[in-house]
Amino acid sequence: MDPQRGGLPTILASWLLCLLLCACTGTPAGPGETVVPTGRWSGDGACLSVTDEGCDLVVGCGHGQFPRPAVHPDGTYAADGTYRIEVGPISINPAPPAKFSGVLTASTLTVRVVPSDTSLRPASYTLRLTNGSGRCAVPCL
Repeated sequence: MDPQRGGLPTILASWLLCLLLCACTGTPAGPGETVVPTGRWSGDGACLSVTDEGCDLVVGCGHGQFPRPAVHPDGTYAADGTYRIEVGPISINPAPPAKFSGVLTASTLTVRVVPSDTSLRPASYTLRLTNGSGRCAVPCL
């Protein structure tokens, strides 16, 4: 066996291990990306509560949830989540899927909701970060 070739698998295995470790230790956002800041955002009759665990959007009787999105260097973001309108008894069925997207510029966040339920129309909201914290109240039950 050639001693120089015997070391090649070890070097390749070490390189692969380093690559995997580096991939697992980074942040969820890619290079040049950030995340939507935590806190309570409000405006246009909507309230968005952002925590490390995710986002809750409340608009009248509408309620949406999606993971805290990465914000690209150009300020745009997109995330898949769920959205439904609830009036009366709360459903035990899973909420239908929805797409959330928008733009973060300074202290303004636009949120566009596109529900998969075709009976609900897409909507956009312009929100500002407030001093409040905690979850948004759901005014409709």
